[in-house]
Amino acid sequence: MARLSSNIVAFRIAVAAQEGADISDILSASGAPPGLMRGDPPYVDLQTERNVWQAIVEATGRDDIGLVCGQRFPTQANGMLGYVMANAPTIRVAVEKCCTYQRVIGDSMGMVCERGPDTTRISIAQWSPWHDSLRYTVDTFMAAIKAWSTANAPAPLHPLRVGFRYERPDDVFPYEAMFGPAPVTFGADDSFQIYQNSALDQPVIGASQDVFAVFEDKVQRLLGNLEQGDTWAFRVRQRILEALKGEAPNVERVAAELAVSVRKLQQRLTDENTSFSILLTDARRDLAEEYLKEGEVGNDEIAYLLGYSEVSVFSRSFKKWTGRTPSEFRASA
Repeated sequence: MARLSSNIVAFRIAVAAQEGADISDILSASGAPPGLMRGDPPYVDLQTERNVWQAIVEATGRDDIGLVCGQRFPTQANGMLGYVMANAPTIRVAVEKCCTYQRVIGDSMGMVCERGPDTTRISIAQWSPWHDSLRYTVDTFMAAIKAWSTANAPAPLHPLRVGFRYERPDDVFPYEAMFGPAPVTFGADDSFQIYQNSALDQPVIGASQDVFAVFEDKVQRLLGNLEQGDTWAFRVRQRILEALKGEAPNVERVAAELAVSVRKLQQRLTDENTSFSILLTDARRDLAEEYLKEGEVGNDEIAYLLGYSEVSVFSRSFKKWTGRTPSEFRASA
């Protein structure tokens, strides 16, 4: 099950309080654990994250609250990973370390950093089924990348282009103010920012090589402990969700990504009372339900995204899963 650090969620609620919201009202409305603001429990599930965002938006009346959270994002909110970033030799290394160790703070969403000859593309990777409330998480990621990098570099960073995966909101001014003069587009394949390589190769102000080494070692150990606790089913499901973008991944591909043989992977899943086909079906069903609830894409596009060759095959599969056709499910949602 996808999870997120309670510190991150508590920070978002604290920002809402700065905007005039009442913390206890948000906790009550979202059904979040009463000890959340104290880091108890240390992680929350994806449904709690969604509920908190919805409560925050209602309490603040701000549809741009994700951008506000990103602009105010403090280094310490990332825990030990924050100290790794703050002491990295360059902004690029800080971003790359965040990509590498993202799972220590959560595994519903992360970042990918791709360097080209002249520019670097930083994009947001979706590791769990999409839900419309997660656009605020995307906004936080996107704003934090620019705000944190600018605050910790000798010269401000200005993206060349910026894109968001969701549809254009009613008010785009906060986005243009945050990322301008770069053009900002919506409805893209993913959420991304593109920078000149020279901008990201700036040194991090006040970084310490010794502190960087100490905290990276700690983060590596923490990530190792988390990964050891993962089930094989969890690892396979995460990779299936990442790959379901117009094609259905096969067991050979996933086994190669996990650096095990197909036979070993199948045996590990059998030991956990599941199989690759069951996990693929579950992932397809979860994604299909999310797409239909959002109501922004048609059945033919959903079928394509889930790797079906024909929409009729998707429709039959969906009715087998839920007892309803996609159209009936969409209408009820």
